[in-house]
Amino acid sequence: MVEEVKNVFILGIKGVAMANLAVILKKMGKNVTGSDVDEEFITDELLNKNSIGWSIGFDPQNIPQETDLLVYSAAHNGKNNPQVQYALEKGIKVLNQADLLSEIMNLHENKIAVCGSHGKTTTTALIAFCLKKLGVNPTYMVGTSYFSGQEGGNLGDKKYCVIEADEYGVDPPNDKTPKFQKLEPNYIVSTNIDFDHPDIFSSIEETKSAFYLFFQKLVNIDERRLFLCADDQKLMGVASQLQMITYKTFGFSEKADFVIKNIQTDETHCQFELYEGDKKVDEFTLLIFGEKNISNAAGAIVLLLNLGFSSEAIKNVISLFTGAKRRFEQTAFVNNIYLFDDYAHHPQEIEATLNAARLRFNNRRIILVFQPHTYSRTESLKEEFVKSLAKADLSLIAPIFASARETLGLNLISSSKLAEMASQRGVSTIFSYSTKAELIDRLKSDLRPGDVIFTMGAGDIYKVKNDIISLIRTV
Repeated sequence: MVEEVKNVFILGIKGVAMANLAVILKKMGKNVTGSDVDEEFITDELLNKNSIGWSIGFDPQNIPQETDLLVYSAAHNGKNNPQVQYALEKGIKVLNQADLLSEIMNLHENKIAVCGSHGKTTTTALIAFCLKKLGVNPTYMVGTSYFSGQEGGNLGDKKYCVIEADEYGVDPPNDKTPKFQKLEPNYIVSTNIDFDHPDIFSSIEETKSAFYLFFQKLVNIDERRLFLCADDQKLMGVASQLQMITYKTFGFSEKADFVIKNIQTDETHCQFELYEGDKKVDEFTLLIFGEKNISNAAGAIVLLLNLGFSSEAIKNVISLFTGAKRRFEQTAFVNNIYLFDDYAHHPQEIEATLNAARLRFNNRRIILVFQPHTYSRTESLKEEFVKSLAKADLSLIAPIFASARETLGLNLISSSKLAEMASQRGVSTIFSYSTKAELIDRLKSDLRPGDVIFTMGAGDIYKVKNDIISLIRTV
């Protein structure tokens, strides 16, 4: 279908995945427009750069008359959105985001999917970046607007396609099918499995079952084309149940097929060695930090080796990767104070990012400005959130950000409840604020030279960057 249509309308076009899809479709020669809410998004720059316009709101009359395909996602009421209903009534072709991604992937020879509850964006970006620097022109869709100087979506030739494969539902509550089930890859890299979407999965066991079914898509492929992180016990538990599928593992575990050893880190870079059995593959240098990112890099390296690239070539290009937008992204360094922005919104991600910061900055104070994302996740993982937030020297919590796909309006939990729970457990470094302005005022009274500050969360907390930079200049 995607090759036949000429005029595409994308509902919720400012979402990261939708904006990247819009760029890919534009490069395919389509006329692309869309709709979204009247709010500044992190993808505005990407869309404007590619001359892709949009209308505000979801009035069906804003759909151009010549539209022959409408694409929607789980956001803005999904298939129940009035623009989708109008398109169906008028006989306009309608596809959800996951089905469109599948169609694009199927146009390619080597179809690479990267999945995992955490780390999949960085890993996808690493693979796409390396392939590009290795002289091939991959098609890719990464879950960020920019990474290492590249746009998050690209249309390349038909040899390689790299897709960030998301386990979230296609259109909940109407359709909770994990989006990655729509893909038909012939290579899969998986970083881990965690309970990240309580609005989609009822338990961690149901989450693991979804990944098991996704891995089963490789059942008829003879070669080892499934690459798994050996350090994640949930992932290894699923792997042990696989039948008729062989796989390779990577990680710090001595049981892995490819083992990470001898890490060295300073404030500018890190190095590690990768071994296959007793044989040293090579030594690699990274400009990204922390054990999780080293593991992500190892997964990318193992895949690229399997695709036939040499370790010498891989290490020369992977050392140039500067990271993905909103993933440990340095946004300022003023008066000996660092400011970073990070997308971490799950307790495990928060802890991994803070551990990486400790590894890089072992003598600096770490301040976290955190915005919880969705009421359902915050309620389900409140105990874990308190434990992870305690890893920072000081954690300042903004009000919870409700996702565009969250329609239940749950008020079971709040940022103040998290701070209250922390206090009850004897943690005196976690505080909540009813507005971002109040939070900034508190930060002003605490800042000192040498601090490392993180804005963190999947909502719009990144927008306080300029306010914090103004504060830093006064220290």
